[in-house]
This record gives sequence, structure tokens and C-alpha cells, in this order.
Amino acid sequence: MQIFRILITTSLALIINLGATGAWASNQLAGHPSPYLALHAGDPVNWRPWQAEVFKDARQDKRLVYVSVGYFSCHWCHVMQQESYQDEGIAKLLNQSYIAVKVDRELDPDLDRRLIEFVEKTRGSAGWPLNVFLTPDGYPVAGFTYLPSDVFANVLQELDDAWQKDQDQLADAARNFFETQMQDKENQAFLAPQIPSQEMIGAFVSQTMLLADELQGGIGNASKFPNVPQLDTLLTIIQQNPELDKDVVDFVQLTLHMMASKNLQDHVNSGFFRYTTDPDWYTPHFEKMLYDNAQLAMLYLRAHELWPDQGHADIARRTLDFVEASLKHPDGGYMSSLSAVDVDNKEGGAYFWSREQLFAVLEDQEVEYLLKLWPVETKNGEFLIKPLTGQGASGESAKNLTILEKLRSRGSKSMPIDDKRLASWNAMMLDALTTASEIDSRYAERARTLFRFMRKNFYRADSLIRFAGNAETADAVLEDYAQVAKSFLNFGKRFESEDATRLAMQLTESAYALFLKDGRWQQKAQSLIPISPGKWIIPDQVFFSPMTLWIEVALEAPGLNPAVRAGAIEMLQRATREMLDSPYLYGSFIMLRANNQG
Repeated sequence: MQIFRILITTSLALIINLGATGAWASNQLAGHPSPYLALHAGDPVNWRPWQAEVFKDARQDKRLVYVSVGYFSCHWCHVMQQESYQDEGIAKLLNQSYIAVKVDRELDPDLDRRLIEFVEKTRGSAGWPLNVFLTPDGYPVAGFTYLPSDVFANVLQELDDAWQKDQDQLADAARNFFETQMQDKENQAFLAPQIPSQEMIGAFVSQTMLLADELQGGIGNASKFPNVPQLDTLLTIIQQNPELDKDVVDFVQLTLHMMASKNLQDHVNSGFFRYTTDPDWYTPHFEKMLYDNAQLAMLYLRAHELWPDQGHADIARRTLDFVEASLKHPDGGYMSSLSAVDVDNKEGGAYFWSREQLFAVLEDQEVEYLLKLWPVETKNGEFLIKPLTGQGASGESAKNLTILEKLRSRGSKSMPIDDKRLASWNAMMLDALTTASEIDSRYAERARTLFRFMRKNFYRADSLIRFAGNAETADAVLEDYAQVAKSFLNFGKRFESEDATRLAMQLTESAYALFLKDGRWQQKAQSLIPISPGKWIIPDQVFFSPMTLWIEVALEAPGLNPAVRAGAIEMLQRATREMLDSPYLYGSFIMLRANNQG
């Protein structure tokens, strides 16, 4: 395989020399508090966690660093572990020639983002498992996602051969690529208060509708993700512009309906999966993430404000109740995710139903009733249960409810849980519970309980802990500060909590000091590898832009340092060429800018 197409220059003659010196060290992941990292403790690979000593040792021994990034609920991460990292031959290649590092992307989202950017630039797309080779000085050399074991073994051997022939040339090429291609030099900010708000909003709507699937809902014509920031922006635009083109309203309503009625949602035990692998919302990728469910609950609560008669509040309630039932940690707070594979290593195992399983919990006539409602849907003769209540349901309501209660007895306990409790993700849940308490008093006490937990376990001396109970394992990032500050501010307003409001102000000031460098935002205060100068404007991605959230709080939080508030006001006037060319990625900032212009 010509792996060097994924390296940084096509003209580089890849040569290296490093003799194999045997196994590097024992696997250091045993007992790690990250369930994902602990999964790899039994691999024959000499994995190490991400820490400064990695690069000290790499420079001393002149080795490349192999960084493999994944997360607990990732299906293909588990596949690559079984095929490659548990293979003695591949482990020997890694141990002899590389320093192998395992990273939980949820503990270090900034590192993950930086390596994703590199792989996207060199290969055109990226995902997980994410695998990148770094020089001893931390510059990326080559990267890829999942590879079959035979291909991966060839990559390891070929890259080692190249490194043994000429380390200096490869290291220089890596540094040059980083300095010329990874610095975002063309995307300078400029102040543009003169750009009319409606013009920017119109550009966002136009670009979003170009990407929209108006027949089946959602964005794009391949995999379907929730795209919460963009849908939320459209809801705000619809709310503020009653005369908006009906096609936009129809698209948002269709997307909300398809996400709730098709297979993005678990129709037995509730909760949304991370995405579907097809444009028809038919085949889920079976991870259930706290952040998706918290954000989607908020989205449906917002939709309920606009269209109170369409069942959106019920979807939000079911989603929040799923989180409470399946992701609530016994010691407080909410856990990160349910895995995509069950304890028997079957993808989506708890969500498929064979005829035998149906007959085990239902009466014969109830099974026959279901078979008339739905044909067998998978090549293995199994079912993904379709809606029995709410949007998309068919059949007889009373009979459906009886069947649903019986199906729920199976539960989803066979899907392993990543029990990390992360600051920003719990903040999203606090926001959802706070908002839900306005329409259902049940959620008020849940919100208060979560606030107390976050106050105790994530906040320390004006700073944040990202991973509850494991402050030394992960650094809090801008995402944590922005999400927690916003959720505390909203909680403070809703429940008249001066403590929450004061903490929001303090975290906003701390974030300004920690993450703003020469006018640009870094998303992590310190890095072990070379970094770009930062972002003038941070786009929306899976989450809302942390910069947008930070500005929202900075504009509202009482008692804020005037210089910090002035900085936030100045940021509202910013624009970049990327923002003007790709407004779809900047919807939350565009709306915040418009709502505060003048």
C-alpha cells in the first residue's frame, strides 16, 4: 500500500533509521478512570496515556509517536482493537518501533480536534478511530481512520522503514506542512459592523437550504446527524420572522418529525442514537450520547414553544426521562454514553428483536399483530421496533401501549456504559432540565439536584474540572467553561439563585483569562504539541460554538469586569472570510450578532 499519499507532501522521499529495541514499556492503562482507556489495558500493545513524558522519551529514543484516539461507545474503535491491537504481531511492530499512546477523545477534545483537522487536510475526511503519527517534536506526519489489520501492519512497517532511512527529512517535512498548511493564515478577522444582519441571516438560510434534504429531512444525502446548532438557529429565525419562506418551516418540521419517528430514536426505551448511516433515517449508529440527548431535548422544547400542538414536548420529556433512567450516575450527575455494541459484541444488540425474543415477552396474538404492522426489517430476520406511541405510530393505541410496556421489560442493560461525568455535557443536561421545568414541575428538582452536584464536583476556586472525580486526568477546555457558565446563568435566572449567577460571572472571567490569546480563542490553555494561533471566531460543530455561548453570558452576567464585557461586545462585530463563505457553520454567532447589533 502506498501509505505516503496520506503523508504531508507527495515529493518527500520517506526515509528513516531506527533499530528495533524490543518492547518499550508495560501497558500503563490498567485501572485508568476512563472506561475507554481501561478497555485497552489488556492489549499486548505497550499503550501509554497522553502526557509530557511521551515526548521526552520520544526525543531521547528518536521514535515516532503513534496516537490512537477513540471513545467508549465507538463501534469501529472496538473493531480495530479486536483486529489489530489485540494481535501479537501488530503489537510487536508498535512496541518495537513506536511510542504508542491511547487517547479518549472525550477527555481531550482539543487534541482530538487538532488531529482531526490534520487528517481532514491530508485525506479529505476523518473520523474514529483516529490514528496519527507524530514526530518527537509533536508535528503530525501521517493519519488515517479505521484500517483492516493487514493494511495497518503494512503501514506500520513502511513508515518505520521510511523513518529509519532519514528522520531529519521526514521531521522537516512534517514541521513545514504544519507551519504552511495548519495555521489558518488566510482567515483573518476584520470588524464589519456595516454588514446588515438580515443579509447574513439570509445567507445562512440559503446555504442551509442548499444542504437540506427537503424530501426526508435532515442535512445532506448520506449519513444523517441531528445538526442541532443549525436547526436551533432556524427555529430562532422562524420565531423572529413570521413571513419566512414556508419551505424553511416545512423543512424544520419535517426534520423534527423524521428524527422522532424514524430510527434515530429508540422507540422502546427512548433516547436518540448518535446518527443514522443512511439518508432514510433507517439504520442507526447505536451510540447513545448524553450530549445528543440533552441537546435534542432542548431542541424539541424550543419547537414546542413555536408549535405547541405537535407533540414536541412529549418527545423532550421522553428523552429527559431516558437520560434519568439510563445515564444517571448513582453518585450524582450524568454519565457519558451507552456503547454501540453490547456485552456480546453485537452492534445495537439490545435494540434488535428476533421473533423468539418477541414471543418471550408478548402473547402470540400480540406478535402476530406486530408482524402485520411491520415486515421483518433486517437480513437476519430481526426487528428495530417502530413507534408505538407519538409521532409515526400506527395501529391501535391501547394495544400499542400494552405491548410497549412489555417490551420495556427487556431494557438495554446489555449495552455497556461509559460512566465518565463531564462538565460541559452535564451543563447541557442542566440547561435542558432548567428549560423543561417551565412546562413540567418534575424537572425542577432534577435541575436543582444537578446544579448542586456540578457546584460540588466540577467547580473549584474559579476554575473547572472536566472529569468529575478525576481532576488530574483531563484539563477543562473552553467548551466546559462556556457551557457551564451558560447553564449556571440560566439556572440562576430560572430559580433566582444568586450563587449560580455569581459562578457564571466568575467562570466567564476565568475563561477570558485562560483561553483568549492575542485576540484569538484557544480551546485549551496548554498543549503538548505545536498549535495554531487560535480562532477569531469559533464555528458551530456538534455543539454550539463555545465562543458564542461565552459572549452570550458575558453580555448578561451581572457584576462582570467591564473590560471583559467590552471584549465580548467587540467580538460581536467580527467577521472572517470563512464565516461569510460558509455561514452554515456560524449560525449561532450570526444570530447572536444580529440580536445585539446596534
